[in-house]
Amino acid sequence: MSRAVLEIIGERIRENCKNIFKYTGKKIIAVVKSDAYGIGIRYIAPLLENVDEVEYFAVASPDEGAVLRNIGVRKKILVLGGVLKEEIDTLLENSLIPVVSDMSHYKLVKDLKIPFHVKFDTGMGRLGFTEPVKLEGTVEGIMSHFSTPTDRCFSMAQVEAFKKIVEAYKDIGVVHMESSAGLIYNLDFTTHVRIGLAIYGEKPVRDYPINIKPSLTLKAKVISVKELPSGYPISYGRTYITRGPTKIGVVAFGYADGLMKSLSNKLKLMVKSKNVPVIGNITMDMTIVDITGTDVKEGDWIYIVNEHQTFSHISKLAGTIPYEIMCNISSRVERKIV
Repeated sequence: MSRAVLEIIGERIRENCKNIFKYTGKKIIAVVKSDAYGIGIRYIAPLLENVDEVEYFAVASPDEGAVLRNIGVRKKILVLGGVLKEEIDTLLENSLIPVVSDMSHYKLVKDLKIPFHVKFDTGMGRLGFTEPVKLEGTVEGIMSHFSTPTDRCFSMAQVEAFKKIVEAYKDIGVVHMESSAGLIYNLDFTTHVRIGLAIYGEKPVRDYPINIKPSLTLKAKVISVKELPSGYPISYGRTYITRGPTKIGVVAFGYADGLMKSLSNKLKLMVKSKNVPVIGNITMDMTIVDITGTDVKEGDWIYIVNEHQTFSHISKLAGTIPYEIMCNISSRVERKIV
């Protein structure tokens, strides 16, 4: 049995998708790039394949799309990161739909007679046309991307810019801009929503208007328990010194597993309904917690993430975003559908 397990609550993931559809009235483009944000594409894609509310999957590259086809995905697959000349065969062999973000992409696909989406840059400064070009050919959809969904003023400027572009593509059946955080705008001129984080019940903004539930649990085993006297240094760098007799538990989870070192002496983990603080520096394979006053023993599970402490909560302590922490979960952490 693995020392660390990421549990995926399949029913909640499906329920979250249904509630997103219920709120927006729009079919979902499920973003599963980067191994489904580190959660495991081989686990997430089969869960969503039979969810009627999910019409597309979205990946970053043709290679990621090929992985989806190899595990039996039959839904449409959108390649968000464009396409390079050497990737055309992979694109065609796997019936992938590229996103065209500049003229070089367009020149590669315009004669292939395959559907494609056109991306417009309305303020992200990354991929997409900055001018409202009208491309010919088998254009299936058009899209844009919010850069700062929490900034309503700037986001609405992006919306207005994209809305004008949409007017030139009135014959196009698929229009998408809203991300997990962008759902708060509930645009009346888009047909689909592009969702990643919200699928897992991670709320990207405060007062999120949609009923979604955390669907991920991350836990690891306690591999050692011992008593230390007052004034005893803990871990590399001696960043924590015990203030009195202290019972410590060593947890089989460290920065090699995805627990960022910046969370040292900040994060609290959970065991038997109690919060236990991380003390000392998080190391490559182990994290030390203060379990004084508990009956925790070797072999017990310590919870890093559950419905009470999500990746979003942890990311705020780390000064980053939940995506980064999720993507950092290593391959030695077992994934399991529950």
